[in-house]
Amino acid sequence: MKKSKADTVETRKRIVAVASRVFLAQGLAATGIADIMAAAGLTPGGFYRHFESKEQLIAEANSAASAQLLDVFAKATAGQQPREALATVVSLYLDQSEQVSALCSLASLGSELRHADDHVKDIAMNGYRRMIEFVSGLTRLLGVPDPASVADAIVSTLVGAVTISRLATDAALAQTIRDHARAVVGSLAGKTPSPSASPALSSPCPV
Repeated sequence: MKKSKADTVETRKRIVAVASRVFLAQGLAATGIADIMAAAGLTPGGFYRHFESKEQLIAEANSAASAQLLDVFAKATAGQQPREALATVVSLYLDQSEQVSALCSLASLGSELRHADDHVKDIAMNGYRRMIEFVSGLTRLLGVPDPASVADAIVSTLVGAVTISRLATDAALAQTIRDHARAVVGSLAGKTPSPSASPALSSPCPV
Protein backbone atom coordinates (compact mmCIF):
# COMPACT_ATOMS: atom_id res chain seq x y z
CA MET A 1 0.00 0.00 0.00
CA LYS A 2 1.36 3.42 -0.96
CA LYS A 3 2.14 5.65 1.98
CA SER A 4 0.28 8.91 2.33
CA LYS A 5 2.14 12.21 2.41
CA ALA A 6 1.41 12.46 6.14
CA ASP A 7 2.92 9.00 6.74
CA THR A 8 6.03 10.01 4.80
CA VAL A 9 6.44 13.17 6.87
CA GLU A 10 6.06 11.23 10.12
CA THR A 11 8.57 8.61 9.00
CA ARG A 12 11.08 11.31 8.15
CA LYS A 13 10.60 12.91 11.56
CA ARG A 14 11.14 9.55 13.21
CA ILE A 15 14.38 8.99 11.34
CA VAL A 16 15.68 12.44 12.38
CA ALA A 17 14.69 11.84 16.01
CA VAL A 18 16.36 8.44 16.11
CA ALA A 19 19.45 9.75 14.32
CA SER A 20 19.82 12.49 16.92
CA ARG A 21 19.86 9.93 19.73
CA VAL A 22 22.16 7.49 17.98
CA PHE A 23 24.63 10.13 16.80
CA LEU A 24 24.87 11.54 20.34
CA ALA A 25 25.35 8.08 21.80
CA GLN A 26 27.78 6.63 19.28
CA GLY A 27 29.29 9.53 17.35
CA LEU A 28 28.98 10.48 13.69
CA ALA A 29 31.70 8.36 12.11
CA ALA A 30 30.78 5.24 14.09
CA THR A 31 27.12 5.44 13.09
CA GLY A 32 26.09 4.21 9.67
CA ILE A 33 22.87 4.74 7.78
CA ALA A 34 21.97 1.09 8.36
CA ASP A 35 22.35 1.58 12.14
CA ILE A 36 19.96 4.52 12.14
CA MET A 37 17.36 2.85 9.95
CA ALA A 38 17.47 -0.32 12.05
CA ALA A 39 17.02 1.72 15.23
CA ALA A 40 14.02 3.39 13.60
CA GLY A 41 12.57 0.01 12.65
CA LEU A 42 13.03 0.64 8.94
CA THR A 43 14.96 -0.97 6.10
CA PRO A 44 18.20 0.72 4.91
CA GLY A 45 16.88 0.95 1.38
CA GLY A 46 14.25 3.46 2.42
CA PHE A 47 16.79 6.04 3.57
CA TYR A 48 17.23 7.73 0.20
CA ARG A 49 13.51 8.27 -0.19
CA HIS A 50 13.84 10.82 2.61
CA PHE A 51 17.42 12.15 2.50
CA GLU A 52 19.99 12.81 -0.16
CA SER A 53 22.96 11.90 2.03
CA LYS A 54 24.15 11.12 5.54
CA GLU A 55 25.40 14.71 5.78
CA GLN A 56 21.89 16.01 5.23
CA LEU A 57 20.63 13.80 8.05
CA ILE A 58 23.47 14.94 10.32
CA ALA A 59 22.50 18.55 9.68
CA GLU A 60 18.83 17.96 10.47
CA ALA A 61 19.58 15.82 13.50
CA ASN A 62 21.92 18.50 14.82
CA SER A 63 19.27 21.17 14.35
CA ALA A 64 16.74 19.02 16.18
CA ALA A 65 19.19 18.44 19.04
CA SER A 66 19.76 22.17 19.48
CA ALA A 67 16.05 22.90 19.40
CA GLN A 68 15.29 20.32 22.06
CA LEU A 69 18.03 21.49 24.38
CA LEU A 70 16.65 25.02 24.21
CA ASP A 71 13.17 23.65 24.81
CA VAL A 72 14.47 21.89 27.93
CA PHE A 73 16.00 25.16 29.14
CA ALA A 74 12.81 27.11 28.46
CA LYS A 75 10.60 24.63 30.31
CA ALA A 76 12.98 24.30 33.26
CA THR A 77 13.32 28.06 33.73
CA ALA A 78 9.68 29.03 33.18
CA GLY A 79 8.56 31.36 35.96
CA GLN A 80 12.04 31.71 37.49
CA GLN A 81 13.77 34.98 38.22
CA PRO A 82 16.76 35.73 35.92
CA ARG A 83 19.50 34.72 38.36
CA GLU A 84 17.71 31.53 39.34
CA ALA A 85 17.07 30.78 35.67
CA LEU A 86 20.75 31.24 34.83
CA ALA A 87 21.70 28.91 37.68
CA THR A 88 19.26 26.34 36.31
CA VAL A 89 20.71 26.55 32.80
CA VAL A 90 24.26 26.26 34.15
CA SER A 91 23.40 23.21 36.26
CA LEU A 92 21.46 21.53 33.49
CA TYR A 93 24.27 22.02 31.02
CA LEU A 94 27.19 21.12 33.27
CA ASP A 95 25.46 18.10 34.75
CA GLN A 96 24.29 16.61 31.48
CA SER A 97 23.33 13.03 32.14
CA GLU A 98 23.81 10.06 29.89
CA GLN A 99 20.23 10.43 28.72
CA VAL A 100 21.36 11.00 25.16
CA SER A 101 18.03 12.58 24.24
CA ALA A 102 19.11 15.60 26.28
CA LEU A 103 22.80 16.04 25.48
CA CYS A 104 24.28 19.02 23.68
CA SER A 105 25.65 18.13 20.26
CA LEU A 106 28.30 20.86 20.52
CA ALA A 107 29.94 19.18 23.51
CA SER A 108 29.17 15.63 22.40
CA LEU A 109 30.09 15.86 18.72
CA GLY A 110 32.18 19.01 18.36
CA SER A 111 35.40 17.21 17.47
CA GLU A 112 33.60 15.44 14.64
CA LEU A 113 31.47 18.36 13.50
CA ARG A 114 34.62 20.31 12.68
CA HIS A 115 35.29 17.80 9.89
CA ALA A 116 31.76 18.02 8.49
CA ASP A 117 30.74 20.00 5.43
CA ASP A 118 30.00 23.72 5.62
CA HIS A 119 26.23 23.25 5.80
CA VAL A 120 26.53 21.01 8.87
CA LYS A 121 28.93 23.48 10.47
CA ASP A 122 26.50 26.32 9.80
CA ILE A 123 23.71 24.35 11.48
CA ALA A 124 25.94 23.67 14.50
CA MET A 125 26.91 27.34 14.77
CA ASN A 126 23.27 28.37 14.50
CA GLY A 127 22.57 26.17 17.53
CA TYR A 128 25.46 27.86 19.32
CA ARG A 129 24.08 31.30 18.50
CA ARG A 130 20.62 30.31 19.71
CA MET A 131 22.09 29.22 23.04
CA ILE A 132 23.85 32.56 23.31
CA GLU A 133 20.58 34.38 22.57
CA PHE A 134 18.82 32.40 25.31
CA VAL A 135 21.50 33.17 27.89
CA SER A 136 21.76 36.76 26.67
CA GLY A 137 18.10 37.23 27.54
CA LEU A 138 18.99 36.37 31.13
CA THR A 139 22.18 38.43 31.36
CA ARG A 140 20.31 41.42 29.96
CA LEU A 141 17.67 41.09 32.69
CA LEU A 142 20.47 40.87 35.26
CA GLY A 143 21.82 44.23 34.09
CA VAL A 144 25.19 42.77 33.13
CA PRO A 145 27.27 45.18 31.01
CA ASP A 146 27.51 44.02 27.39
CA PRO A 147 25.09 41.11 28.01
CA ALA A 148 25.56 39.53 24.57
CA SER A 149 29.34 39.24 24.98
CA VAL A 150 28.97 37.89 28.50
CA ALA A 151 26.43 35.33 27.24
CA ASP A 152 28.89 34.29 24.52
CA ALA A 153 31.59 33.79 27.15
CA ILE A 154 29.23 31.82 29.38
CA VAL A 155 28.15 29.45 26.61
CA SER A 156 31.77 28.95 25.48
CA THR A 157 32.77 28.17 29.06
CA LEU A 158 29.98 25.64 29.50
CA VAL A 159 30.62 23.85 26.20
CA GLY A 160 34.36 23.72 26.84
CA ALA A 161 33.98 22.48 30.41
CA VAL A 162 31.66 19.63 29.47
CA THR A 163 33.87 18.64 26.53
CA ILE A 164 37.05 18.55 28.64
CA SER A 165 35.43 16.93 31.68
CA ARG A 166 34.37 14.01 29.51
CA LEU A 167 38.00 13.35 28.68
CA ALA A 168 38.90 12.97 32.35
CA THR A 169 39.20 9.38 33.51
CA ASP A 170 39.03 10.54 37.12
CA ALA A 171 35.50 11.40 38.26
CA ALA A 172 36.76 13.87 40.84
CA LEU A 173 38.77 15.76 38.23
CA ALA A 174 35.79 15.86 35.90
CA GLN A 175 33.67 17.34 38.70
CA THR A 176 36.37 19.89 39.51
CA ILE A 177 36.41 21.05 35.88
CA ARG A 178 32.64 21.55 35.96
CA ASP A 179 32.77 23.28 39.34
CA HIS A 180 35.41 25.72 38.08
CA ALA A 181 33.27 26.48 35.05
CA ARG A 182 30.31 27.15 37.34
CA ALA A 183 32.44 29.60 39.34
CA VAL A 184 33.61 31.36 36.17
CA VAL A 185 30.05 31.74 34.96
CA GLY A 186 29.11 33.13 38.34
CA SER A 187 31.87 35.71 38.11
CA LEU A 188 30.78 36.71 34.63
CA ALA A 189 27.19 37.10 35.81
CA GLY A 190 28.15 38.94 38.98
CA LYS A 191 27.25 36.20 41.45
CA THR A 192 28.01 32.50 41.65
CA PRO A 193 25.07 30.38 40.49
CA SER A 194 23.85 27.92 43.11
CA PRO A 195 25.51 24.48 42.81
CA SER A 196 22.35 22.81 44.10
CA ALA A 197 21.05 19.61 42.56
CA SER A 198 20.11 19.97 38.93
CA PRO A 199 16.65 19.29 37.59
CA ALA A 200 16.53 16.23 35.35
CA LEU A 201 17.71 17.10 31.85
CA SER A 202 15.00 15.38 29.92
CA SER A 203 12.26 16.16 27.48
CA PRO A 204 9.20 14.49 25.99
CA CYS A 205 10.63 14.76 22.47
CA PRO A 206 13.97 13.20 21.38
CA VAL A 207 16.90 15.42 20.44
